[in-house]
Amino acid sequence: MGFAVLVTTLIPFTLASTIEGPRSSVHHHGHTRLQIRCLSSNSDVSLSTDEKLENNASMTGGAYDFKGATTSLTHELLSSSKKITLVRHGLSSWNDESRIQGSSDLSILTDTGVKQAEKCRKALANISFDQCFSSPISRAKSTAEVMWQGREKPLLYMDSLKEAHLFFLEGMKNEFGASGC
Repeated sequence: MGFAVLVTTLIPFTLASTIEGPRSSVHHHGHTRLQIRCLSSNSDVSLSTDEKLENNASMTGGAYDFKGATTSLTHELLSSSKKITLVRHGLSSWNDESRIQGSSDLSILTDTGVKQAEKCRKALANISFDQCFSSPISRAKSTAEVMWQGREKPLLYMDSLKEAHLFFLEGMKNEFGASGC
């Protein structure tokens, strides 16, 4: 079984811990439905995914529409089930100030956030990960860099792991953003 660590600003979807065979599996979580279909092992056939809100409303962001988030990085089909470890970024400056972050790169990892990432690195030290994927947003990138220290493979940054752009809400105090002011 292969292992990967995924560092992101937002965990917007539910993943099965293992994905196997030619059968289809459906997972429900809240109001989002995720269907993962694994097709034959023929190299001409690709894996496919569909995600929709149950009311068929469109969703935004690469990680939400699954077009960029599920793009194969190796162009090879999975030969066995994989285990993915999801890690949210450490405490950021805007977390500490109770501000809305979105895809803004102005919020940076705090000293506490660095310590959290170091603690996470130590907790995961005995696991042999195949790869680490991270959002390129500075708070997630910094967390991933601390966590991935000492590993051989390079970090892979994926725009599809960025949090959604929240326009004028970014930087606003949480108390005002919640009211729509």
